[in-house]
Amino acid sequence: MSNRDSLYNVLWVDEDVDTLNFKEIARKYNINVQQSRSWERGKYILASHFENFSAVVLDGNCVINDGDKPTPDFLYQAVREMESIFVQHGEQLPWYVLSSGSAPDFEKTLQRIGMGDRETLESEWGRIYFRKGHDLEELCITIKHAAARRKDNKVRAMYSDVFKTMQIYFTPDARQTMLDILKALHFPEESRDFDPVLYYTQLRRILEHLFRAANRLGMLPDEVMGPKDKVNLANSSLYLSGREVNLGSRTVRYKRPGQYIFPPVIAQIVKSILVVANKNSHTVELDTLGRTVMQDYYNSLHSNNFLFGYALHLCDVIIWFGRYAKRYYSK
Repeated sequence: MSNRDSLYNVLWVDEDVDTLNFKEIARKYNINVQQSRSWERGKYILASHFENFSAVVLDGNCVINDGDKPTPDFLYQAVREMESIFVQHGEQLPWYVLSSGSAPDFEKTLQRIGMGDRETLESEWGRIYFRKGHDLEELCITIKHAAARRKDNKVRAMYSDVFKTMQIYFTPDARQTMLDILKALHFPEESRDFDPVLYYTQLRRILEHLFRAANRLGMLPDEVMGPKDKVNLANSSLYLSGREVNLGSRTVRYKRPGQYIFPPVIAQIVKSILVVANKNSHTVELDTLGRTVMQDYYNSLHSNNFLFGYALHLCDVIIWFGRYAKRYYSK
């Protein structure tokens, strides 16, 4: 397994203790299995954290509610309600049945739940049924291949170094923003409502998160970064680039002239993202004039390449930051 592989989260609904070592086997395929011992609990987890999961695995004869006895009606109810969750989120997840097959009328149940969308998607997702104690390795391989087809996971795999760093130092919102931009770059057909002006502002917000991470690690002094609720982007950029920062009563800089944290190329990328169409050094929001300038630019070209170019440059900044932090600030 390559260390560049994506990590896939799978929801497994089964009331039994994991004597199969499913979780341990799945780890070999970079799959993290989260078990729920009832459907009601599993349904809540899936609905609440839908974006975190890449697939669902269901037992063939599980319990609906905690404390209940297993019921052969489990699969009917679970699949029906699971598909309702898919509709709410506008996306389907690959799902499978991992069972001994001993439940009453199991073959009939399996045939009925496998009709419709599941049957149509079998060529993409793989077969529906896997036997406990026999097919765990094959199930893991199937899940991994199916999950990798999802566009989110494709993007995360393409930019695995970026998202590994963001997982450590950036907020979920920042990670989602970067994912949205890169999905719009690679899958424009699914991003018809993509607003490049809005996302230019979000690029600046990602830089704000980078400065906050630098501050937490001790790279960036509090007095330079400014108030916690309103990061001084310009001063933070200057300091990390080894430039002099004017704090009013005095000036400060990183160590001696000629020394810096941001290498010159990284410093130039960061500066470019911050200065375009906005002179305000304290906020990530574009002012009215700045937004008009950016909007006119996009309207005249009808192209998102300007934004995508900066996004790709920012990816390099994030990768550099992760490696620098790991080398000099990891414990």
